[in-house]
Amino acid sequence: MRELLLAGLLTLAGAVGAAEQGDAGRAAGSLEVALKGHALVARLSLPAAQVVGFEQAPRTDQERLAVRDALGRLSEARNVLEPVPEALCSVTRQNADSTLSPPVSAPPAVFTGRYAWRCQQPDALLALDVPLLEFINGVPLDILLVTPAGERAWTLKAPDTRIPVVED
Repeated sequence: MRELLLAGLLTLAGAVGAAEQGDAGRAAGSLEVALKGHALVARLSLPAAQVVGFEQAPRTDQERLAVRDALGRLSEARNVLEPVPEALCSVTRQNADSTLSPPVSAPPAVFTGRYAWRCQQPDALLALDVPLLEFINGVPLDILLVTPAGERAWTLKAPDTRIPVVED
């Protein structure tokens, strides 16, 4: 029930964020993160061209391997988002998919991920590290953070790889 509520919050906030950004954020990926109680959930969307360098159905063994490798990396929550250790968060869900996987969908091709953690010390969750930014080589991420204190949106790009959960 709690995950459904958080997923609903992310869906609503994502729709609002997309409407506000218009076409300006198309080259960027998006990372939506919500914290409520002990539950931390995240949803990721990345343009395939930024991840593997193409948007069409993989035609060669090298392209199929690139999609498989990207899905392998994105399927592990720790490669995408890492809560600070003090919060004692453990992964409860990690899943990635792509429209480049059979059956291939029409462009624009994307990679998506859904992740969830249970944090024993949510009050200690002061920040989240984003190792994904090192993997996607300079692609900015439009961040939406929803917490009990409200919601914030901004763009994060390497070398900045930390999401402050609590505003200073």
